[in-house]
Amino acid sequence: MCTTGVLRFGPGDYLLFKNKDFGRSHFDDRLVVERDVFGVEGITTWASDDPDGDEFSGFSIGANRHGLLCCDSNVRTLPDHDNYDRLVEIALREGVDVPSAIEAVRQAVTERPFLWANLVMIDGNHTAAVEVRSNQIEVSFGADRLGRSNHHVVLGANTEDDDVVTTALRLKSVLSRVATASAVEDILELQTSHDDGITGICNHRGYSTVYTYLIRRTGDQTSIYVRQGQACEAGDPVVLELPLGDRFGTDSVRKLREQYPSARAFAGV
Repeated sequence: MCTTGVLRFGPGDYLLFKNKDFGRSHFDDRLVVERDVFGVEGITTWASDDPDGDEFSGFSIGANRHGLLCCDSNVRTLPDHDNYDRLVEIALREGVDVPSAIEAVRQAVTERPFLWANLVMIDGNHTAAVEVRSNQIEVSFGADRLGRSNHHVVLGANTEDDDVVTTALRLKSVLSRVATASAVEDILELQTSHDDGITGICNHRGYSTVYTYLIRRTGDQTSIYVRQGQACEAGDPVVLELPLGDRFGTDSVRKLREQYPSARAFAGV
């Protein structure tokens, strides 16, 4: 379960954010760091309480050197469907902007069914929310700010969605807060909020918020604000520059490796 959104401050200055909710109270991210793309690896076993059985695939959230930012949130888990996190990776590897990323996702969905999900994405000129339901896709192009939780808005909520308890409340809250946000601090506060008690954007009911992310693009620089643990208790985020494009190198990757809040940030480490 996750709460996501995007916000544009002005030309060349925009962000994407995500609260990651899990079936257990602690999780260690695993990263993919390349010259052209950065991704926090997705996981199909997010509801499991056994970290030794974790199965990673795709990207839960990420960015590419072109300034495209993208992340997802679960809607419904079904057998014989591919992991929606792969769609975020496809968007970021094949897209140079929101329209081309959507076409890449659309092509993938026509080829095989995917677990139900919401994707949000933003670049220097466009924003969009993409609803995926097996082989079906619906796209809503947005203005400068939008939010999503764990049900489909255009395709409609389903009584068999994985979360029918907190998702509507979290969507109402995120839309209200992002509508009035004017600074990064407003989004960081949004990520710690409890507008409806334990069912807040910082979730304590059924699923626990284990990471919060904010990826900001300013000019040609991309930075991540990341907190591990329950957002309302985690304190200030760690702020790191993502080593994309010309900023990629041994030192910049090493700094990310050393400072990112995860005991397993890199596979095999």
